[in-house]
Amino acid sequence: MTARFTAHETAPPRHRLPAAPDTPPAAQADYRPALWSVEHQGRRSWLFGALPWSEAGVTALPGPVQQALTESDQLASELRMPVAPSEAAPLLAALRKPDASFRTTLPADLLGDFDQLCKQQGLPCNALDSLPPFFVVAALHKLMAQKAGLQSQEQHSSMNLVHRAMKDKPLLELEGLQAGFQLLQSIPEADQQALLRRLLISQGQDSVQSYAAWRRGDMAAMQASFESSAFTPATRERIQRERDQAWSLKIAQRLREGQRLFVAVAPAHLGSEGLPALLQAQGFKVTRVAY
Repeated sequence: MTARFTAHETAPPRHRLPAAPDTPPAAQADYRPALWSVEHQGRRSWLFGALPWSEAGVTALPGPVQQALTESDQLASELRMPVAPSEAAPLLAALRKPDASFRTTLPADLLGDFDQLCKQQGLPCNALDSLPPFFVVAALHKLMAQKAGLQSQEQHSSMNLVHRAMKDKPLLELEGLQAGFQLLQSIPEADQQALLRRLLISQGQDSVQSYAAWRRGDMAAMQASFESSAFTPATRERIQRERDQAWSLKIAQRLREGQRLFVAVAPAHLGSEGLPALLQAQGFKVTRVAY
């Protein structure tokens, strides 16, 4: 018989976000998310890992990041932010299957833990039940991160701050919303169930730990977290490395055309084998910015 998850037995200790500071967050010593410069023929571009989360009191990016945004003439990002409801709603509606149920896809032990989580956390799980598994888990992940103390992307997340700062400059969309939806739909069911198991154990604390690592610029910790995720190596290859390779080619083309790009993507794409290494291999000088 499969052992049941119980919060008091296996849930990790709660991690707390830094208290709201008396001084502006950008002046804090531990607020230094990773930033790289990319040089080509005397022009400098930038790579930055941005998150869809923020914390209370953080309303601006660090000074060096803001300066890099000012010096750039084009933004490159996975998709345009914030996502327009008119664009997302039809895609989400197409995913709903009124005659299908996420709960019926779960094995008995996982279903019990899922129902327990929904009840204990007061989550709107019934409203999500007609969505594909990954989107249910993604929605729960967001809701639980908020309960753990993080603010959603509708607030002052680093990703939204970047897009807001560059709203009057051209955008190179590296993937787009529809392609992103299709990719998430294609994740194997076994990986999606494994991701749910991890969420049940972490109780939203994965997001808190990742945010803390991002805030202090600890890319090793962020990469270790992603590599220890529930995804199989084959799924990680598809959702990370294959996309990194495709994106690096698009970015390199714009750099060779003389554009000064500010590239803002999820930090998982900036690991030791991610965009910095791929651009370096294509002949660009890539340097981690110390600040």
